[in-house]
Amino acid sequence: MKIGRRDLIWNYAASFMRVASALIILPIILKMLPAEDYGLWSIMLSLKAMTDLLDFGFFPTFSRTVTYVYSGAKTLRAEGFAPVEGDNSISYPLLKGLIASMKRFYGAVGLALFIILFSAGIWYVERILTGYSGDPVMARVAWYAYGALLAYQFYTYYYDALLVGRGMVRRSRQIMVLSQSIHIVVASVFLLLGFGIISMVAGQIVSITVNRILAYNSFYDRDTANAINSAVAQRWQDILRKLWNTAYKSGLSGISWVLTNRMLAAFAALYIPLSLVGNYGLSKQVAEITYTLSVVWFVTFYPKITQHRIQNNTHQVRRMYYKALIIATGVFVVCLAGVLIAGGPALEFIGSKTHFIEVQLLIVMLAASLFDGYTYISTSILLSGNEVPHYKAQMVTALITILLLFIFLQFSNWGLYALVFIPFGCNLLFNHWRWSYKVIKMLG
Repeated sequence: MKIGRRDLIWNYAASFMRVASALIILPIILKMLPAEDYGLWSIMLSLKAMTDLLDFGFFPTFSRTVTYVYSGAKTLRAEGFAPVEGDNSISYPLLKGLIASMKRFYGAVGLALFIILFSAGIWYVERILTGYSGDPVMARVAWYAYGALLAYQFYTYYYDALLVGRGMVRRSRQIMVLSQSIHIVVASVFLLLGFGIISMVAGQIVSITVNRILAYNSFYDRDTANAINSAVAQRWQDILRKLWNTAYKSGLSGISWVLTNRMLAAFAALYIPLSLVGNYGLSKQVAEITYTLSVVWFVTFYPKITQHRIQNNTHQVRRMYYKALIIATGVFVVCLAGVLIAGGPALEFIGSKTHFIEVQLLIVMLAASLFDGYTYISTSILLSGNEVPHYKAQMVTALITILLLFIFLQFSNWGLYALVFIPFGCNLLFNHWRWSYKVIKMLG
């Protein structure tokens, strides 16, 4: 598996485009959309977190398993892995059975997502549109179109797992750059033409469709397609049963993280006016960008780290782990300085109707994103060995966080302070130090 500087450059380019799809359009959004509409869009973006919830840990498990197969694994275990020695050839019967298990899982859960968004989602959108001063018909059209898109996006979720797991990081990120560029163009044109919030949904629809077509064609090149078609697949039921042991633990861990990070805007909208949710959503978006950029290097080389784990190359895993932590810290410092120096003036320059939360809260929110990056890197190292020791602690932390948020939002006037300090404080008590310590001890 060859992953090098070009893959890293394209991963940074893709991360930049993920940021750019927000930042390049952001001045137009803030100029063209009222604060209420931006708050509604922030809530719609948080719906994407439902995809992570319903995925239940299968995406990283599938991607990691594809890496095992392309590293020479012939069998899978429910926990741990059999080190590969000697024969590194690809087992196409195992790969074909793995792909079949992906299709079954994502097809079934994609249908469940569609049902949820068009049942409970109806009650929710009507609740938050109470007192809405914009065009409620366009708001509903945007909401339901985005819901249908999320269901389709989830159904085809495994395409990127195949590319990244195979080590085709560069191709995956090239596709992402192209699709995000299309999103920027389509959404910007529609916004400038005055279509409002529906513009963002139209951009997403075109972008995701192009992304999925290119990803499918990239993985199934002629040789791979012929080899898979001629292979007799291992039973997908057996493969899915083995993967479930790790996936459900990863899923519970992922749900815990999503509930205390990505879903907060939707939760806050029940207690805080949409205009304040918009300010929080803008600030949280910057924090998410900081988090994403801080782990880009690690995400790029994660398939290689997984390969080193399965081949018992501990020295290389240790070297890449520490390098990832150092790079994450450096990226955080640059992002923090950029936001504090240029963030406020930039919003004033474009005449934004939405603003950052107060600077002290913004610094704490960005610091929390750095610690989230540290914890993500450490728990991913543990996951590369097909073990998930951290899921119980993260579940307990999430439950405590949600309970405290409900109490403080319902019975106090903490508002945005509760949204920033409670999730960060609860994770600092255990998760943000425990798993880094465990990895450092494991790697000697």
